Amino acid sequence: MKKRYRVVIAQSGKLDVENKKRYIIETFKYRSYAEKFSQQIKEAAQQLDTLPYAYGTTGFRYRGYNIYIKPQSNHLLFYTVNEETQTVTVLRVLQDGMDWEYIIEQWIKQNF
Repeated sequence: MKKRYRVVIAQSGKLDVENKKRYIIETFKYRSYAEKFSQQIKEAAQQLDTLPYAYGTTGFRYRGYNIYIKPQSNHLLFYTVNEETQTVTVLRVLQDGMDWEYIIEQWIKQNF
């Protein structure tokens, strides 16, 4: 039987998703697309419950944990895995093409 992890989205990740939803609604007036985007991110995060180590690390650490990166459509999910609590925490959700290394580095400095 596969080990199952509990998946949570940190407040910072939720804020990323909410900001993107707001941008879609305000720019394109397309609420159903914004809701679909949000649902796709939640589903992608939930898929980390069985194989969180299937994706590569970013080279960054947050509070002693490696930060992993999972591509999802044209977005990237950044997350940590805590073996003690069997928890995957999605820290950030960024659009592919952004300077994610700079963003993650600055975010770590602000939140450490």
